[in-house]
Amino acid sequence: MDQALKNKFLPKNGTLRFFDVQDGMRLRVGHFPSEHEEKGAILLVSGHREFIEKYTEFIESLQARGFSVYAYDHRGQGLSGRILNNPLKSHNPDFGALVRDMNQIVEEIIKPALKNSPLYLIAHSMGGQIGFRHLHDYPGVFKRAILLVPFFDLVASSTRIAGLAKIYFKLANLLGFSSFFAPGQPRNRSMIDHKTAFNQLTHDRKRYNWAEQAIDQNPDLFIGGVTYGWLAGVIKSFKIIQSPGYVSAIKIPVLVLLAEEEFVVKNETTLHILKDAKNIKIETIASSRHEMYREIDPIRDRVLDKIVKFFVI
Repeated sequence: MDQALKNKFLPKNGTLRFFDVQDGMRLRVGHFPSEHEEKGAILLVSGHREFIEKYTEFIESLQARGFSVYAYDHRGQGLSGRILNNPLKSHNPDFGALVRDMNQIVEEIIKPALKNSPLYLIAHSMGGQIGFRHLHDYPGVFKRAILLVPFFDLVASSTRIAGLAKIYFKLANLLGFSSFFAPGQPRNRSMIDHKTAFNQLTHDRKRYNWAEQAIDQNPDLFIGGVTYGWLAGVIKSFKIIQSPGYVSAIKIPVLVLLAEEEFVVKNETTLHILKDAKNIKIETIASSRHEMYREIDPIRDRVLDKIVKFFVI
């Protein structure tokens, strides 16, 4: 059942519901109608360890520009169901489940409500990976798609170190450590290094603090670091995306926006994977850090302008 929103950290105009997907996992899904005559509907797919509240201002900006927005919390994060008994572990050994979750939301919640509106995709970071896989596995669903800094590879100081790390993660899973925190991962909120996080994610302190204040109000929104199982799952997903012919199977127009000041994902891999795709346009947002949707106004406004121009043709 849909519930009207009363939480100040959520968009003012919209409803939330909990939705059970095929394997019984419960997901939190939101619908935020356009403030004006609708230009189209957008499915917003968030990144790792994120939640709907973190996108409130971005959603409201899209509503004000004539779009209805659907957003949800991935399994294992936000207020959606967790996979392990310890709710602070980010554990997702099968990224294909995230793609199937996305598709079930589209088919059972969004499509029946669309009427004649076109459906667009905006997907950020890990959500960009999930969204990209959906474009491949379920063609013809979206009219156009925008990927914000898609997460297609691990960031490492060298290719050799990245390769060794992937072997180590695979070995840890084979030895039965799938549900264990990976080394250096925060096991609770007090371990988060906010100085480093802020410097990597955005230039806007007020927008950065918004998400922390939302967690203050509802600590259940927080999850900690990743497990070995999550790392094994994401590495397998990388291999799927980088397999021969994968990118060329995606036929709709796609706009990829990369951040110039990127510390979280590996832009070089994204550029390499997509370099020959004729229907995929890549642009770099000058001076932006990873979370361009909550950057300072001059950067954020440029991103919103590009979104509207790409979708409204």
